[in-house]
Amino acid sequence: MKVWLAAVVGSKNGAKRTRGVKDTKAQMTAEERRISIINTTTQFVAQHGFWGLRLREIAVAEDMTEAGLLYHFGSKEGLLLAVLDYRDKTDRAALYGRLNVPLPAGGEAISDEDDFPVGLRDLTVATTERNATQPEIVRLYTVLEGEALSQNHPAYEYFRNREQWVMREYTRAARNDGAAEPERTARQALAAMDGLQMRWLYDPDSIDLASEWKLLVDRILR
Repeated sequence: MKVWLAAVVGSKNGAKRTRGVKDTKAQMTAEERRISIINTTTQFVAQHGFWGLRLREIAVAEDMTEAGLLYHFGSKEGLLLAVLDYRDKTDRAALYGRLNVPLPAGGEAISDEDDFPVGLRDLTVATTERNATQPEIVRLYTVLEGEALSQNHPAYEYFRNREQWVMREYTRAARNDGAAEPERTARQALAAMDGLQMRWLYDPDSIDLASEWKLLVDRILR
């Protein structure tokens, strides 16, 4: 929606008048505008999924035209992938910072050659502690992962690739914690985390995500 701010200014005779002052979006740089669009789209997709997303609604919320929106991202599919890429890099930077792990150049996931001295418990606890502060982002991924099980979904390949690098990362972390079967332990942890987060999204007021996860991961690592 278009946002206007009411500004009160004094006239020469001391009377006050109100004028409409346009939202600061008009003064944004191209990169700031791009990030603003991504953040707005994140909220819409978390509620409606990709198939329910309407570019017109995003454009109205950002006080711009659909053509202006497409100028930045090319297509609805391009916008979705930009949202996922931005969220992954933003969350990875925050997570690695919390764990004191150096972030690879470009904010990408660690490769098999990179040092990753973090155990599965620390990695997953840090993840759930962050996720507990951003339910809309957790909902975004939960909705899209379900949709992207279909091969004709634009994020199908993205989530397949994401599953692979997350499994590699969690397997290395499980190995660091001394798991006898690191890959199986990593898979169990991911499945348990997905399930717990789903329950939490349904009833966030009665579930302490971070505390519940600490108990659960300790059972997985026994």
